[in-house]
Amino acid sequence: MKKKVLKTALTRLRDKVASAIKDADSIALRLFESKISDLFNDFKLLFDSIFVTCKPEELDDFLKEKETIDDSIDELRLNVNRKMNKTDPEHSISSVSNCNASVLSDVKLPTLSVPTFNGKIENWIMFKDMFVASVIENKSISNSMKLQYLKASCRDEALRVIQSISISDANFDIAWKLLEDRYSNKRELLNAIIKKLLSQPNISESSSAILNLIDITNECIRSLEVLNYKVENLSETMIVFIIVEKLDKSTRYWWEKELNNSEDFGTLKQLLSFLQSQARTLQNSKIKEVKKNHNFQNKVTSMVSTSNTKSTKFKCVKCQREEFHGLYKCPEFINLSVNDRCEFVKRNNLCFNCLKFHAVRNCTSTFRCQKCSKKHSTSLHYENEKQNRIERPEIGEGINSQSITASSSLNPNVANFESSYERNVFSGAAVSGGEVRQTKTAILSTANIFVRDCFGNLKSARALLDVGSMCSFITTEFADLLQIKKEKISIAVSGLNSAKINVSSKVCTVVSNKSDFEMRLEFLCVPKISSMIPIDSLQIPKEHLPLNIKLADPYFYRPGKIDVLLGAEVFYQLLRFADNLKCPILN
Repeated sequence: MKKKVLKTALTRLRDKVASAIKDADSIALRLFESKISDLFNDFKLLFDSIFVTCKPEELDDFLKEKETIDDSIDELRLNVNRKMNKTDPEHSISSVSNCNASVLSDVKLPTLSVPTFNGKIENWIMFKDMFVASVIENKSISNSMKLQYLKASCRDEALRVIQSISISDANFDIAWKLLEDRYSNKRELLNAIIKKLLSQPNISESSSAILNLIDITNECIRSLEVLNYKVENLSETMIVFIIVEKLDKSTRYWWEKELNNSEDFGTLKQLLSFLQSQARTLQNSKIKEVKKNHNFQNKVTSMVSTSNTKSTKFKCVKCQREEFHGLYKCPEFINLSVNDRCEFVKRNNLCFNCLKFHAVRNCTSTFRCQKCSKKHSTSLHYENEKQNRIERPEIGEGINSQSITASSSLNPNVANFESSYERNVFSGAAVSGGEVRQTKTAILSTANIFVRDCFGNLKSARALLDVGSMCSFITTEFADLLQIKKEKISIAVSGLNSAKINVSSKVCTVVSNKSDFEMRLEFLCVPKISSMIPIDSLQIPKEHLPLNIKLADPYFYRPGKIDVLLGAEVFYQLLRFADNLKCPILN
């Protein structure tokens, strides 16, 4: 009832102050200034009496109501003082010394929450320090209120220790001593702190895991120092050893590199500073990874990928007109040569049969070429097949296939090798059962490239350029040599005869020619990319090798292991046209 009366008085006083401010009545304002102080004192006495009997579950609502009323009174004081300062300059001087609390309350800081304690002994020191600073040392709070705050702060086992103690000024010291006797056992505290330090799990190479390791270590060290156990000399060395043992292989390697072959074991401060730097590096690299302009997981479900339409409006893939028409009706497409049409279809991952966005093996169309009845579009038919057709396996069918003729090599000058150096050796394509047909060796597009390892160094690698592959690959052996972190994935990759293999990891790194070309790529990790390429050594006289260009793979005629396969996503970016040679060359 008393609270309701005081609230009504506060509302009436607020209305009267507003009227006095409007009328610029300085005498009334001085009167109201005194009444505001009296009202504040009445509320304080009321809240103190309520607080003593307040139940723990009602405490939050009580504090919110008290804060709201305090804010209203502070606002009234400010409004009165501001108006009186304008109408009476002398009052401005006196109000500075007499109303410090009102002026300071103009800047509202967030209310500090009381710390909580659930009875775990390793958390006692932190709780004790915070509660002493925020409650016990607060001279404006009575002991009965401190006891109420203490009960509201305790949870579970800690609350059971003091739950039966009634609220009174005399009982606060008793309750606080009970908690100290239970949880200030130095030996038990020391055991809990050391156990927490030692029981930290081994971490992975991630910023969150490293930062968590740093936080728990610092917390344990501070707790030890509170108990007057200084971390120095042998104890510091042991803690450094314990923390290093928790690190992942890569972070431990960089820590050894940080020590720079020094005989010193490294200090705890040096280790924690290094881990902070490592966490920032990992966090920054993660942000850059998120900002990539494509989603690798959604990009590849097989080596034959369907293109994603980015608009609800259908456009012709060739002329980009919004009045959609079939590609076979597009004037720009029809005006191309058959070779150029085939290249356009392959480059845009279209079906060779219906010219739509799927692989030819998944095509459900019953239409066939009207000239030869084979499964390809009539617009892609070669009139003089023997003379003009370049042998083209279906997109994505056989990343190891060597059925591509030498005329598709990057260097047209090498095309003459085929006629002079035919060999009766098996094709590089994988053969499983049935009759094995002998054929000539084809020269595939290979290149010597450089790949960046985890330390930033460039490692030499032999790459196969496969325009028929929708993704790039790296052998597991070469990825391990680079020591690049592998990311776990689950992707099914299909190839020749729709045979599928499951890929479980990928890596991301930079390929370079060690001069002016550099590109960051993602590679699927596979045990093996292909057999030796070429299968057998070709005896090529030096005079048959072109002298006016630098070959991407100077020893293309020697059998060699393939470390990396560069797919269609990067193939055309690797090429540039050389005017003096009238042919494409590698960047």
